[in-house]
Amino acid sequence: MLSIADAAAQTDSIRSGFLKSIGNRLDEKAQLKYDPLYIEVPDRPWRIILRSKLDEITTDFVNYNSFDYEDETYKTLLDMQLDSKLNKSVGLWVGYRGLGIGYYYKLDKKDLYNISISATGAKFGFNFRLRGMKYDELHAKLGYVAPIDTLIFDDDAHFWEPIDAMTFYFNGYYVFNGRRYSQPAAYNQAVIQKKSAGSLLLGATAYASGINMAYNENASLIYYCDSVGTITLGKIAVGLGYGYNWVPARGWTINAMVMPNISVSDKIILSKYDCNYSMLAGQEEDDYGTWDSQNHVWENGKVHKVIAPTEGQEMTELPPDLEIWLDHEDANRTRWAFNVDLRMGVAYCWNRYFISANAIFNHFNYGRKNNTVSLNDWYATVSLGFRL
Repeated sequence: MLSIADAAAQTDSIRSGFLKSIGNRLDEKAQLKYDPLYIEVPDRPWRIILRSKLDEITTDFVNYNSFDYEDETYKTLLDMQLDSKLNKSVGLWVGYRGLGIGYYYKLDKKDLYNISISATGAKFGFNFRLRGMKYDELHAKLGYVAPIDTLIFDDDAHFWEPIDAMTFYFNGYYVFNGRRYSQPAAYNQAVIQKKSAGSLLLGATAYASGINMAYNENASLIYYCDSVGTITLGKIAVGLGYGYNWVPARGWTINAMVMPNISVSDKIILSKYDCNYSMLAGQEEDDYGTWDSQNHVWENGKVHKVIAPTEGQEMTELPPDLEIWLDHEDANRTRWAFNVDLRMGVAYCWNRYFISANAIFNHFNYGRKNNTVSLNDWYATVSLGFRL
């Protein structure tokens, strides 16, 4: 009769054997997916990778606006350039065969979070990134384009209150020559490329970005940005590209991939805000009374209190009762915008260790009649890892 200790040991042995059997089957399937003359599947399935990362996102928002003044129609141009600046982070990436997850720790205070997940196989793969950040300044150009063409402002501007931004990126791809070409060989070292090979790739990308500057302290900026307080961007794009792995010597893999893609669905949502203070010069009344936040009206029945020109230009202090509120949302869909996905990577493997460096660049365009957005999202990593 088995003792409790013997029964527990037998259960552990069965469990260990079952898990080992599953692992062996997964390894056998991984081996069968590739041509062994071109791609080597390492015996050690686990990978632990330490990474140093640089990344940057730049957004160029162009807005055309018009208003009537003294029987004349004026057209204005605002070009607002947001730059996250160069962000530095270090992270840990853990993977089993083609699956992996990584988290990056920011070395500055610009990033709120930075998470990446990827899964790769011989034919299919996907990459996911989620990032949150804050901006405390932008470069702005403001001027008239009609009836006169003149530049009023062209300089860096600091936010009274830093704005929030978020990006969501998901990319899935299909590799036509997956038995001989491996995209992850240069990027996460799930496999090792032994001979040079290339392949056509079919890809689909979903990208979303949100910029929120809707704080009372940013009322003047919101006004000059056609009352836009938040910008929400969404995109679905498909493309056909080509990737190539060059193996100049044993253990080395140098990759380049380019995938032009076309948007099949673009969506821009502009949330427009009103303010209880007018940013235009005007005749100021003596007494507005107190502000009613619930009904958005001053005691004298006015909605907008005039800021005197000298005060409006200096804006060294914000009125304590200044308030903004959501007025309406302007949503618009567009299609057929051209975008680009570029990737380059180099890796060297020896024994159970490997080092790599890679860079990924995405360019997205959004467009509509009075507002266009151009966005560049890139990052580069240097990695050192080993297999278990």
